[in-house]
Amino acid sequence: MVKSIFDLLTTASEMESLDGLDLEKVSSDYYHAYQKMLEYQTQIKHALPAEMQKILMELDDEYTCMRISGGDVYYRQGFSDAMRLIMQTLTWGPARS
Repeated sequence: MVKSIFDLLTTASEMESLDGLDLEKVSSDYYHAYQKMLEYQTQIKHALPAEMQKILMELDDEYTCMRISGGDVYYRQGFSDAMRLIMQTLTWGPARS
């Protein structure tokens, strides 16, 4: 949900900069984590009944959503702080006249 023009602009710039980005090619950490995740999924499929797998995946989905939402808040706060610092720097004047 977009609450302000600031949120709209931030979301638009995030989507534009990440469009078509293949994280496995850009980040070795992401690549290795993804490979381990696939291994764990295989182990879970062999160890748990289908219903428990579904519950575990739903839990993981909600946890991921929670982490992404938190990351968005931190990103936007950092962007806001950077813009504020830039504006203060541009309007700064000497303390003594």
